[in-house]
Amino acid sequence: MASSAFGAQITFSPRLSLSEEYTDNVFRTPDNPEEDFIFRVSPGATLDIVGRSADLSIAYDPYYSDYTNNTYLSRWSHAANLNGNWQMTKNTRAFFTDAFIYTEDPQFEDATTGRSGRNPYYRNTSFVGITNQFGTNNFVTLQYTHMEFREDTDFGVPSDDSTTYSPELIAAYWFTPRWGFDANLTYTNGQFEITEDFENIYTDLRFIYNHSRRWDWFLRYAHTYQDYKEVSEDYQIYYPSLGFEYTYDETAFLSLEGGPLVRDYEDQSEDYGYTVFADGRKNWPFQRGDIGVFIRNGLDYDWVSTENLGLYYYTTAGGTAQYNFFRTFSGNISGSYRYNAYVDLSPERYDNIYQAGAGLQWLVASYCSLRLNYNFVDRQSTDLVEEYRENRVVLSVSFSPRQPYRIYP
Repeated sequence: MASSAFGAQITFSPRLSLSEEYTDNVFRTPDNPEEDFIFRVSPGATLDIVGRSADLSIAYDPYYSDYTNNTYLSRWSHAANLNGNWQMTKNTRAFFTDAFIYTEDPQFEDATTGRSGRNPYYRNTSFVGITNQFGTNNFVTLQYTHMEFREDTDFGVPSDDSTTYSPELIAAYWFTPRWGFDANLTYTNGQFEITEDFENIYTDLRFIYNHSRRWDWFLRYAHTYQDYKEVSEDYQIYYPSLGFEYTYDETAFLSLEGGPLVRDYEDQSEDYGYTVFADGRKNWPFQRGDIGVFIRNGLDYDWVSTENLGLYYYTTAGGTAQYNFFRTFSGNISGSYRYNAYVDLSPERYDNIYQAGAGLQWLVASYCSLRLNYNFVDRQSTDLVEEYRENRVVLSVSFSPRQPYRIYP
């Protein structure tokens, strides 16, 4: 940033949010749910520095949660984000991000991780990398991700605190306007307090044929090597597949691939099956709003979370709709279903997660907005302890200037 500081523009954007929340299951328990009212106040701000070849953004949003029925849970929480870019040369860019959150609220965790209760925790994710563009579609990116999770538990109960280190290489190159390839190589080292430490190596290579402006066909091979450091059995996953990507325009996309998926264990027979993975979305814009739907399925890992559930298969589908009743008044609804199969657990765990939501937003003034949101979550699981159902209603008012304040020049 030093070489670009001269002539930089510096702006400051303050904000303030006040909200009242009602939940009928504050601890997300399967039985005997408790309700509570939570009042939150959150002052925050963003500082942006934009130079000739570099930029930096710093955001901080502390907030205080005041619980009516469970007063011992009342405390300050913190959320901070740091983002930066440096255009080193015409074709080379360096970038970094850091996201930190400290809170007791499980809603900030993905519903698929299985988090419940109100123990305070913090998560920090750092991301740094450099990318070089050497053609319209040719690039190589080297990046590194560092994640930490720590939880405060009661009565000396141990927490599965964790840290992961993950360097990654991503590249794409087109030999001709019709033929090209992309590749991904990722190494992940996971270290845990309770869960077994591991090393994971993931490689993914696709040869692509550009049939037309909208159609791409590809031949893919993905390989995963999972190496546990103690008693768990190591395994490898082989997945050769054939597929296509169809992009109609910015409102419609479909990717579909299929092939044999083999999970080869170190000391036992392998799992074999034919698997189809899909990723599709469609949006219908109209004069006063839009409607969107999506569907996808695949493989993923639950690492650096409350439970660290390992490898799982997932299928999810849902939709959203938004409508502008007036220029300053709008509404939205959403709904989704997700199925997770956690195959690394013994016995295996299967979750069905139903989510629905609706909201209204009123722009009271250029600096003030009022929101009313309703959210419903129903998680059904073969692990009965992990089941819960929650209804949550939030009324909030936010204040922020229409334009950020210019500090310099």
